[in-house]
Amino acid sequence: MTNYPRDEFDRVPEFNTRVGSHHAHGWAQSAASKAPGGKLRWVVVAAVAVIIVGALAYFFGPAGGAPLVSGSTPSSTQSAQQTQESQQTQDAQQTDAAGETQSADPTESESPSETESPSPSMSVDDADVLFGQLVGVYNGSTTLGAASQGQAALAEAGFTNIVTGDWTKSSQTTDIYYTTEAYRATAEKIALTLGVDKVYQTSNIPNRVTVVMGSDNVLSGQ
Repeated sequence: MTNYPRDEFDRVPEFNTRVGSHHAHGWAQSAASKAPGGKLRWVVVAAVAVIIVGALAYFFGPAGGAPLVSGSTPSSTQSAQQTQESQQTQDAQQTDAAGETQSADPTESESPSETESPSPSMSVDDADVLFGQLVGVYNGSTTLGAASQGQAALAEAGFTNIVTGDWTKSSQTTDIYYTTEAYRATAEKIALTLGVDKVYQTSNIPNRVTVVMGSDNVLSGQ
């Protein structure tokens, strides 16, 4: 083995990170080469934090997709509006439009759930009677032509808009029905004309004022 005198390449520093004998201070350059990796790690951490904050702001912010409080009750203004809309709907259902089409024939499902009104007054103010109002007269008896007889009696009393037909069920008594208070005077006038002492208020009738001629034949003695 040849022995050579020691030179600078034989003096190896204590640091084990030296990358080559031809690089001056290899350990320092190695340490410097790691610096970008350390900076990149902090950049990644900061980016992740920004993403998390952005996600939280999207889902829980004022314009986010998830509400901050669930099960909240409507404000008093909304409740008032809903109450008003509900009242308006009920009023619209009860309001009788002048040009509304009415049915001339009763249906099989009709079974009026009536509220009995006091006996009609012996004198009804004709100014309160709607003589042009559509009135349905139906035969609920076994007497042929009972509806036509009722129609003739009402026409003689001054009613001008009368339709006739057969009632879907038999009736022992002649009954007069009206839908709302606006037609009560008209129903009472018809009751006086036909010799009936009671009228009934109900909503389940084919016309606003409906007469069912029964088997009692109220017109037979007239």
